[in-house]
Amino acid sequence: MKLRIDCSSDSGPFSHFWNSTGFTPASLLLTPDMRQAVAYNGSVPFGGIVHHRIHYLLELVGLGFDGGAPRYDWSRLDAALDVLVTSGTKPFFELMGNPGGVFSDFNDDAQLHRWRDLVAALARHCIERYGRGEILSWYFEAWNEPDGGWWPQWRTDVNAFCNYYDACSEGLKDADPAIVFGGPGTCMHLSDLLKAILAHCDTGRNYFTGERGVRMEFISVHEKGARSCREDLNPSSERIWRNELDIIRYIRLHHPRLARLPFMNNECDPQVGWNDFHTWRARPYYAAFVCKVINQHLVELVDKRRVDYRLLSNDNGFLGRWGHRTLLARFGDDSKIESGQASHLERKAWSGTMVELPPCELIKKPVLNAMTMLALLGNRRCDVRGCGGSDAEIGAIATRADDGQIAVLIYNSRDRIMSSGCESIELELRGVPFSRGMLAQYRIDDGHSDPYAVWEANGAPDRPSVQVYHAMRRRQELELYERPREMRAANGRVTLRFDLPLPSVHLVLFTPKPDGPPAAVAGVRVVEYRGLGGQREVMVLWQGVPSKAVRTYEILAASSARGPYRRVNKADVVCTAYLDVFEATEAPRYYKVRAADFWGRKGGAAAAVRADAR
Repeated sequence: MKLRIDCSSDSGPFSHFWNSTGFTPASLLLTPDMRQAVAYNGSVPFGGIVHHRIHYLLELVGLGFDGGAPRYDWSRLDAALDVLVTSGTKPFFELMGNPGGVFSDFNDDAQLHRWRDLVAALARHCIERYGRGEILSWYFEAWNEPDGGWWPQWRTDVNAFCNYYDACSEGLKDADPAIVFGGPGTCMHLSDLLKAILAHCDTGRNYFTGERGVRMEFISVHEKGARSCREDLNPSSERIWRNELDIIRYIRLHHPRLARLPFMNNECDPQVGWNDFHTWRARPYYAAFVCKVINQHLVELVDKRRVDYRLLSNDNGFLGRWGHRTLLARFGDDSKIESGQASHLERKAWSGTMVELPPCELIKKPVLNAMTMLALLGNRRCDVRGCGGSDAEIGAIATRADDGQIAVLIYNSRDRIMSSGCESIELELRGVPFSRGMLAQYRIDDGHSDPYAVWEANGAPDRPSVQVYHAMRRRQELELYERPREMRAANGRVTLRFDLPLPSVHLVLFTPKPDGPPAAVAGVRVVEYRGLGGQREVMVLWQGVPSKAVRTYEILAASSARGPYRRVNKADVVCTAYLDVFEATEAPRYYKVRAADFWGRKGGAAAAVRADAR
């Protein structure tokens, strides 16, 4: 197959609208396991994962009454949100939960006003704690999947949901009218509730103000590729965008006033049921499927239908094993891990703001590396020629960055899970805006960026040894397909040839040489975790440098602040988090981090940070 990229073309600004994940329950944020997972998510470079859409955040709010006046306890919610903000990510804040267990009927005027007051108090508290600018960068959304039965009243009483929606909207306005609010996050295709809330926001009467029409600043739905089933049903990537198109056409026909609103599928998953075990979620298949779905949305909805597509989120931020719908594989006792929305139908008592769990180990899956590949794309799109339709197995996204760097992501993805094959690719870059550059190619396939294959090759142990964990972590990072090499762009052209197995994802970066080495790394901090092997585990985190010419960050450690320092990451790391694992008998370590580019030039390192002794 011949692919042609016109690097001189410019299809306009390129929004990375897929930079989101989600999970439930919110109480997981109070555990060390989820704090480590969020740190990994936030480490995807260039804002590759920004939003965490989390069910039941309001269950973390305490609500009591003092002489009839509400008394709020924000401490657990603060601890949870701090985890996100500290990691450089943001909540996609669902106004979901039942603080104090006092809300039962959203047709009741007193309860509606109490809910409005709760939402207003929540927003004011968040503004006071994190600043107005930060809060205005968040999305606030109505209840998750109200047509799916998570608030039983709404399955039969659409009026109650419209009242609840109005209370949310007015409560946020009371705090700050600029806060972004929308919904409805429905999960049944073109459900009666979806149609009703669209009509309500278009021409209905606001419960509180009596005005016609209620604000809706984005429209969110959930469409997935296959129903929930414990069997490996073959997901349909085409079904996802076509179902969304049905909804978009319905809105344009029946509610043209809402047709220009930003659109979202914020649970855009191959298959319903995060907890159903499907091993393909641990393999390159899932990574390639995600890239294919994103490109389908670009071609079919953004390009052809001019949809203002604001956010696509895979709901895969849970804590789980290889086969669960997660970004990381968790090893360890999971009997104390809360999971799923149903757990919140039983109210729980809280004794503090943090929860201690048994030790665990987290290993990156290929799908997390796909998010890293996608994050390395540029901010301007280039024309791609030679691909078939959006449902073709091989597709490409080509971009150019402000510094001229060319990035081309190519996937080989077939919806049918049990598939294999290989395609010979000839990739020609035309109109390259520089004469010489460094070529770097990254790959996700059965031989690259695939720690599951390492685990399987070592006997698929339920309790891996320390050596197996080390081996998996050496293969869990995004891996180069070959050593970077300098190339000339003769007459503005470069031609590459490689085989692309099914399934796989391949990223080509062609980068002009920057004037100097990478900037100095700043913001280094460390967090210690308990692992399964009795060793010390220190997660080193830092702020990424603003260059996509970085080949790796070098994590340097020493037993003294004066050194000598040695590199401890055996694999290259392009994300901004690294878990250093070493013998418990060793002295506490001091850490520095520096960036090294494709030419081997190294930037500066900030002052050393010490991991405290136990």
